[in-house]
Amino acid sequence: MKLYNRFKKNIKYFSLVLGVSLVSCSDDYLDVGAYGTPVLSNFYQTETDAEQGLIAAYSPLREMYGTENFLASTSNDLLFGDIGTDDILKGGARSNDGPQLFDKEIFNMTTSNTAIEAVWKVCYKGILYANLVLDKVPDIEFTDADYQKQILAEARFLRAYYYFDLVNSFGGVPLVDKPLETGEYVVPRSTQEEIYTFIEDDLKVAIEDLPSRFDQGTAYLGHADKGAALGMMMRVSLYQNKMGQVKTYGDQLLAMPYVLQDYSTLFNNVGEWNSGSVFEINFSSNANKLGTLMPRMMTPRSIGGIGFGQIKQELIDAYEPNDPRLEASFYQLADGGYGTTWYNRKYAWAPYSDYEIPTTGGFGNSANNVRVLRLADVYLMYAEAVYSTDPTTAIEYVNKVRKRARESGGSTVGIPADLPTTLTGDDLRDAIYKERRLELAGEGFRYHDLIRTGRAEAVLGSSGFVTNKYEIMPIPLSQVLLSQGVLTQNNY
Repeated sequence: MKLYNRFKKNIKYFSLVLGVSLVSCSDDYLDVGAYGTPVLSNFYQTETDAEQGLIAAYSPLREMYGTENFLASTSNDLLFGDIGTDDILKGGARSNDGPQLFDKEIFNMTTSNTAIEAVWKVCYKGILYANLVLDKVPDIEFTDADYQKQILAEARFLRAYYYFDLVNSFGGVPLVDKPLETGEYVVPRSTQEEIYTFIEDDLKVAIEDLPSRFDQGTAYLGHADKGAALGMMMRVSLYQNKMGQVKTYGDQLLAMPYVLQDYSTLFNNVGEWNSGSVFEINFSSNANKLGTLMPRMMTPRSIGGIGFGQIKQELIDAYEPNDPRLEASFYQLADGGYGTTWYNRKYAWAPYSDYEIPTTGGFGNSANNVRVLRLADVYLMYAEAVYSTDPTTAIEYVNKVRKRARESGGSTVGIPADLPTTLTGDDLRDAIYKERRLELAGEGFRYHDLIRTGRAEAVLGSSGFVTNKYEIMPIPLSQVLLSQGVLTQNNY
């Protein structure tokens, strides 16, 4: 597949592609250029144009974690998402360093917060580019019709991914399924349910038309495949409490040849795209602007980082002594700065991982792939979906995760032990919730897990969380103003 053979190489041409394929791209995503601008007449004519258009549609996925957009890289779930929970402290140089993050930490969000505006803009940029592919590529003559179908299915996956980020951030948002014409740019909000239905419809096509990466060469890695689409459908279903649907798509994913690997290697370079990885976002530090900013964001200031996203003692204390995941996930460095002295090893440089400190493009140009979806997450979603109807199977999948954990790095201590086979009901449910916290710590799921399971106020109320408000963020004021009041505000 010629597209995949060039994928990582062509990342550096994203900005070029965006420039030549669009007449303009406004910074305001409800203004002209918001959801669709005219394409140049000589673009989207060939298979190469289709490939470049798809590469452009992937670029906002990277932008949320990349070095090219500092605000966006503070607004993803790894930082902004989990700051304010019982797991993650904002950190930085002082308590009010990074005001957009500080507002989240103290639950004092405003409609002018720059992080929430970055989420809105980057996601709608991705939707625009995916819509262009879906609108233009069907008219291109391909020598291989299956290849054309595959490109379109990837665009569907990406559009679903961006809308999923939006609906979890804001609730109902404007639903745009095509490039818009002049005069169509102001679009009212659809309901949350309508957005979820749209996401599911896109993912159903992606599941049907995408190949499995296990049937492709290594050059395919970085592109969405059938497993990624199934995993995203499980997550989308879980967030809607559609547990039967989680099981249905989980059964399909679990039939694929994924295998858990040593936990201590998962967030190292040697662990990229291992057999337990379902979807990752590729980064590289061998040229400017190809890397991710996340390790620098999370590294202590005394060794060249910014010090955001520090680990709270409550999370450290949640692990059993000698659980190998504790050492594999976090490290402690008392550098005299503001914070807890605990840092996230999952996005770190040497000597805390095998990723070297970048020497090209600055410290913000790291090669660490962002792990979006792992097999252990799939197992735990599946266990949560079936615990009330099939506790034996739920325990089986949780214990797969725990067995891998206690054997990590060659450990022989025997911790964590298997869950008792007699667990049922709320006790089993709570054990699954706890396992998600421990296994997926520092990966951006804690806030959403607390919200979707109705535990947020009980856990975070003392920090300022208020039910029926902080489950979602305010619509950016700039977008409300651009819409001339068509966009209605959330409870802010």
